[in-house]
Amino acid sequence: MEGKMRFSVEVIIVLVFFCGLLVGSCASKGVAPVEKISTAEKAIDVARESNATISAPLELKLAEDKLKEAKAAINEEEFEKAHRLVDEALINANLAEAKSRSEKAKKLAQEMRDSIDTLRREIERTEKLK
Repeated sequence: MEGKMRFSVEVIIVLVFFCGLLVGSCASKGVAPVEKISTAEKAIDVARESNATISAPLELKLAEDKLKEAKAAINEEEFEKAHRLVDEALINANLAEAKSRSEKAKKLAQEMRDSIDTLRREIERTEKLK
């Protein structure tokens, strides 16, 4: 089961990366990425809500920093740079969320294994008493 979970997280990370590249390549470079800024802000909020500050602090910090740099690039009217930075922020925010959710799934799986072990021991104890 752990192998499947690891595979799923890796697939999510790769998909997020390619989606970011696709979004970046389709962007108009002559205008400020206002909608993308909003999307990245929401993605960062979602990552925070999923406890990424604990499970994926580096990725969350990178997302926040890239978003801050993107806003600065917009102020300097460097829209191409802003598009690239906001794409990177979105990718890092999505990665932070995915890592956080993966960590939660690992903890839940361990709790389930522990519960199963406890039940097995209880069954063995009960059988010995018979």
